[in-house]
Amino acid sequence: MMDKKATFVDKSAAIADIMSLDAAEVIAGMYPRRMGKTTFLQTLANFLDIIGDMPRSQREKQFRKCAVHDLHPKFFEENFAKYPVIMLDLKNNNYLHKGILVGVFDVRGIGLGSGLNNVESYMAHSGFAGNRLKASPFQNAFGFTIHDVWGLINDYVDNQWPHRPAINHLELGHFKRDLLVGCIQHFDGYRIGQVHHIFNPYAILSLICELGSIKSLADVDYSSYTFWTDTGSMKVVETIKASSAQDLSRYCEYLSSSFLRQSEYRQHQGPLAEHMSLDFIDDAAVGSIGSQEQPQFPPDVDKETREELADICMVRSGDTFHDMQSLGREPLQASTIMRLLYQAGYIVPITKDRVGIPNSEVHRALEQFYERVATQLKISTNLLESIHEEMGIYKCDLQRFSRSLHACMVNIPGLGEETSERFYQTILSSYLFPITRSGYAIHNEAMMENGRADTLLFPAPGHLRLDSTPTSYYIFELKRYDGSTTPTSAARTAVGNRRRVARYVFRQAMQAQTQIYERYYPTLADKARKCDLIHVVGVSFWMNRFCMIVTKRRRAEGANGVISWPVVLYEGGMEIDDSVDYDRLGDRLEDAENGILREMVVNGHFVALTI
Repeated sequence: MMDKKATFVDKSAAIADIMSLDAAEVIAGMYPRRMGKTTFLQTLANFLDIIGDMPRSQREKQFRKCAVHDLHPKFFEENFAKYPVIMLDLKNNNYLHKGILVGVFDVRGIGLGSGLNNVESYMAHSGFAGNRLKASPFQNAFGFTIHDVWGLINDYVDNQWPHRPAINHLELGHFKRDLLVGCIQHFDGYRIGQVHHIFNPYAILSLICELGSIKSLADVDYSSYTFWTDTGSMKVVETIKASSAQDLSRYCEYLSSSFLRQSEYRQHQGPLAEHMSLDFIDDAAVGSIGSQEQPQFPPDVDKETREELADICMVRSGDTFHDMQSLGREPLQASTIMRLLYQAGYIVPITKDRVGIPNSEVHRALEQFYERVATQLKISTNLLESIHEEMGIYKCDLQRFSRSLHACMVNIPGLGEETSERFYQTILSSYLFPITRSGYAIHNEAMMENGRADTLLFPAPGHLRLDSTPTSYYIFELKRYDGSTTPTSAARTAVGNRRRVARYVFRQAMQAQTQIYERYYPTLADKARKCDLIHVVGVSFWMNRFCMIVTKRRRAEGANGVISWPVVLYEGGMEIDDSVDYDRLGDRLEDAENGILREMVVNGHFVALTI
């Protein structure tokens, strides 16, 4: 490869890591397909082999240019071209110094009588912080790092891209930046031991090849790229036991909703978001992005499913060999399907107790997989149906939405009085993001006639209308409580001050609604003219708590064709006339559990209050 003047991605330093490992006679690296396993073994063989594919002098000249020489000079001199490398029977071979296997599925558990009981396997999660498995010697051997991808982008665009002369220096910087960001969003997400930001080499190289026919960034259509997923088939895991269908739906729903929320969250938080606004990304910026974990959307609403999936994929993954004995012969359990998808790379380790979907390319494949399986089982093909039901937004159930948002908020660590309004906006839009899979759109900082509205949620063209469910246009205006009414945080959470805080955050939520009517309402009414309802939502956040006031308006068209939006009052509740009566919001708060959600109707408006 190096002689053909192609770009060489150097993984040779991992040779020293693997050969110096004091472990079993045979070690096996189990990672998804198309991650460069065979290429690495060929490199390893050419380094160690006395004979090799090329004369020794030529191989030595090439390897002295590589990281294995620069980083491990003593190892290089002691091991280069010193071993016979041949095909061996690994079973009970007395002459074996080190056997190295690579593959996708774990080889453990083959049986007590097997000669392969001297194999030590390393999975993608081997070496995680807090994980009982030791560090993986393969963590620098497979896949592309973000530095590799950045180098490939620069090399191709600067030296080989046919359309480079037509683009000025500034546009070229934007082009490279956006290519890297697109690769992170669509092909990143794998992890090997302590190394994160691992890209699938096959997908990256396929994209680089596509660039020859691309004249500008507008021609890059990531949603149509199925580079890695096209190299394999999921058909073998598409036969499931009917009794296990509910579990499969729950697993896939958790994975999909978590991925969508994390994708939106990363648009606003973390190292990638920090660098997306730069005109240029240089090596230092790439180093900054690569040295930090991609942030995870904080809430963990379905903790039970998260822990169950982590156990299936990372603890019970050694059972995969026995699971494979059933492939093609009988329907599979949902847990077996998850284990196989994990080892095949459709599901990846994130932390020692969490797994997820690596990127957008794989997420699309999972959605298509679920649709095929659901069709066979004659169940709903809407992967996120119960999530939409739980959130309440789709059916205009703001009471249900307040409960689901509350369940989300109480699980977010680190929210304090210094938390910014913008961060609360990110939490809200990320939590709402799964609704976009049913055709809704979310706009933050949406331009209106007299300013920017915090968050808009509305049915985009092509949204799925279920039965007679009305469509609604939502506008959220957000505020944050700065704690100014009491001297300390402890005092503000004290029972005796709950009424005072409740009064203050309620007033702020009312001010948020007033801001909507004063600045945005004419534009809002025009934008919502094809909807049945408008929900005007003012929210005041304080740490993990909030006060939400909802006003519902229904579309009415007069005889002259003029559209109006009269208020639809929520039934029951209390009437309050001025701020003196706001203390009534805190009735019985002294007896309530700290942080509990209270729902009430005030002056015909729905109010959800956490104090």
